[in-house]
Order: sequence, then C-alpha cells, then structure tokens
Amino acid sequence: MKRLLLLLLTPAWLVATQARAGQFTIQFDFTGSSVSMLGGIAQIPPDGSIASASGQLDVSAAGLATPIPGGNAALRNFAMAATVNAATFGNAIQGNVALNQVGGGVPGVLTPGLSSVVFGAPMQIAQSGALGCSGPSCAILGLPAVLGGMQLVALAAMPIANLAQAGNALISGTYAITVAGITGQLHLVGTEVSRVYVPEPASASLLVAGLCGIAGWRVRRLLRRR
Repeated sequence: MKRLLLLLLTPAWLVATQARAGQFTIQFDFTGSSVSMLGGIAQIPPDGSIASASGQLDVSAAGLATPIPGGNAALRNFAMAATVNAATFGNAIQGNVALNQVGGGVPGVLTPGLSSVVFGAPMQIAQSGALGCSGPSCAILGLPAVLGGMQLVALAAMPIANLAQAGNALISGTYAITVAGITGQLHLVGTEVSRVYVPEPASASLLVAGLCGIAGWRVRRLLRRR
C-alpha cells in the first residue's frame, strides 16, 4: 500500500528516470589487436594475422549512452583466432592459435570517471590449435606443439574510452599471455560494433504502475471539478 501511494505521489519524470535503470551490452570487434612473442621478435601481425576476434562488455546504465559511474561491468564471450607465419632465429614457425573465454564472464566495476573497468578476477581462457616448426632451435622453443589447456589472463584495469558515446566505445590494453609455453603480450584493441540497452524488468514495471497511477489520479481530479 505504501509503495502504491509513493508511486501515485511521485512525479512522472522521476518515475521515468528511475525506470531506465538497467544495463547495456556492447559488442566489440577485437581484430585490430596484436600479439607479441619472444620478446617482440615475433609480432602478429605482420608475422601472421588476427583472423577473428570479438567479445562483449555488460555495463550498468541508465540509458543507451548513460553508463553508471561505479556501476557493475562484466567481460564475456571473448574469442580470438590467429594464424602464425614467423621466421625467428632461423626457424620457420607456422600454425594457428585460438583463445576462447571460459565461464559466464569476468565481473568488474566501472571507475567513476568512466575511463576503465577494474576486474577483481582474471579471465580464464582455453587455448587450442597447433604450431609447426622447422629449423635449428625448434626443440629449445618446445615446438612443434599441439595447443591445449587453460590459462589465466590478469585483466586488472582495462582502459576504455567513449563509453558514453553510443557507437564509439574503444578498449585498449596490454596483457601477459602464454602460448605453447612461450610467454608474450596480447595488445587488446576493441572497437564498438553494436550496443543494446535492456532496462531492469522491475524498473519497467514501476514505470507502468507509476504512469497508470498518475493517470488515474488526474482523471479523478477532473471528475471532481465537474
């Protein structure tokens, strides 16, 4: 009863503002990323290519272009596939590598300045593919190798720009990875492909109830005047 009374007395614009609480999901294209291995001697690209790469970022928001500072965020469905065609230390290394995020998503918090997402846990990824090698140092590099297993990628604070501009969000950050036992760095560059906003169901219900209550109050007021 108290909740209904509050809705009846709340201005329509305030109810509408409260009802927009929810989240937006941004789909990112990460094909502009790069991988550096063997201390930067092998770089993909140009020593290969990023064949495909994508991922999603969920952000608490009050509208399509209104992220909530300090709100929740989550990275999910990250996947990357790369080809390798490198010549290092007199060795020819060729093959393919795939990285796929495992689990429902990595939870984080959007900083108050909307400049980055701080993650409290690493991203777990599964690697697959195979690397062939011919040359004098292949055995030292542990190649050729069939790729498999899991690894944790520490995301820490992921820099992000233009989050409040629909269609222009940009992710850029560098993270340590390991492929076939060889450590390297993943320079992750993501550009926004699409954005979808979904209000919280409870908030949407409040909006309908509030507007209906206000409409009923206005009708009763008009009838009394007559």
